[in-house]
Amino acid sequence: MRNSHYLLNEVKRRTSQFMHNMDYVFIKSQKKGYEEYGSLRARVNFEGKVYKMSLGLTIKEHEWQKYKTLKYVSAALMTSLGIRYGQFANMLMQIKHSLEESFIPEQAPSIIHSIIYSNINNISVEAPEPSKSTDILLRDYMATYIDDLKSGARTKQRHSTKVSDGYINNVKAALKNLKDYEVTVKKRVKLNDVTMLFQRQFVKYLRDIGQKPNTISSRLGCIRTIMQVAYLEKKTKSIDHQNPQFVPCREEVDEIFLKPEQITEMLKLDLSTKEVIMEYVKKHKLNKKREIPLPQMTLKFIYYLNYTRDIFVVGCLTGQRFSDYRRINSDMIETLNDRQFIKLVQQKTKKQVYIPLDSRVKQILDKYNGKLPYVSTKTFREHLHLIGELLGWTKKVAFDSVENAENLRFCDMLTTHTARRSFSTNAYSAGIGIASIIAVTGHSSERSFRTYLRLDVQDKATMAADNFKDFIQMSE
Repeated sequence: MRNSHYLLNEVKRRTSQFMHNMDYVFIKSQKKGYEEYGSLRARVNFEGKVYKMSLGLTIKEHEWQKYKTLKYVSAALMTSLGIRYGQFANMLMQIKHSLEESFIPEQAPSIIHSIIYSNINNISVEAPEPSKSTDILLRDYMATYIDDLKSGARTKQRHSTKVSDGYINNVKAALKNLKDYEVTVKKRVKLNDVTMLFQRQFVKYLRDIGQKPNTISSRLGCIRTIMQVAYLEKKTKSIDHQNPQFVPCREEVDEIFLKPEQITEMLKLDLSTKEVIMEYVKKHKLNKKREIPLPQMTLKFIYYLNYTRDIFVVGCLTGQRFSDYRRINSDMIETLNDRQFIKLVQQKTKKQVYIPLDSRVKQILDKYNGKLPYVSTKTFREHLHLIGELLGWTKKVAFDSVENAENLRFCDMLTTHTARRSFSTNAYSAGIGIASIIAVTGHSSERSFRTYLRLDVQDKATMAADNFKDFIQMSE
């Protein structure tokens, strides 16, 4: 008998090692003003490992304690969510049953979100009491949100310090798109109108006006963040923004960069007179349909072509963002240990960086008496494409992830950000360490820096050969 009991217990013990179970964990908020709230995570013990997955749900701590005490059976009103305990419990039990029945770590998050979204759409939400809050316009709430960000009265979610100007500008852009959308549909959007139907209509509108996928994703991301703030502040009961599909997925875009020889070619481009420019047009047989005011080409137009080319080259040789390299001047030049640097405080991050001074940058600054001329972003972009055409960079480049790729030429892909990408890629290809490059570019991490690298197969092969030269014998 003893042996049989021992064997039975041993079988149970060994079997349990391969079984899995799950429970829920309440994570209390550390954010000032939201101490009474917390988030829920599903915790699964599987094959000796513990997996934690966020549910994306926020709940008051005392409501969660009440929920646990009542053991999932109460029909009392859950005020913080606007749903009933029984319905909420059923949703959590579905998640628990699904994960305990079959658990695949990679698939679990999507299963959780799918169950939550299907339940939320079927949960009977308590009808909101008539109040002024139900009439709040999304545009008004966004405008107030922007003002609070500017003053420092509000910070970005999970951040304690004042947000960057870049983030504020993104929210401003989303607000402008929203206002234009309202004009198109002839309707003001309220907070409670922000549903998946609104999402589909707004995304379609953004596509129709020519916005790129990643821009659309950014705009919807801003709106989702703001809606979540409004939801926590009980300004709305709309919860569709919590749907994982509310923000369209971003695309990985294979954007171009200029190699050192191309930067030199651009710098040597003769843009002195109308006649010289017309020779380039004839040489490269430029598309006449392009909006190039060649017949009306003025001296001012030629000047701005030169301004754009010179400013862009400065960007390629300093690795900064457009907002920073366009304002580089001689007053920023400092000497450290007999070397000259450009000392610059980046606008977006407020980081101070020291950029080794390239002699070509010094020559360009001297050309303009130490201060680069001003060119608007729109004019800069248009003139940059034209400069690419004048250089003959009209070969079509197609990337699988880019819409309408068949119509894109190399010159059409040139942007203000191409300069920063070119510097990063060229420096890395030259064998400069990532830490040294980041010290100049001001990237937040090595991960974010690597997104800037654009190396083709041949470039990677050459770098690999250089790295292996002391390891293997290369045939000449």
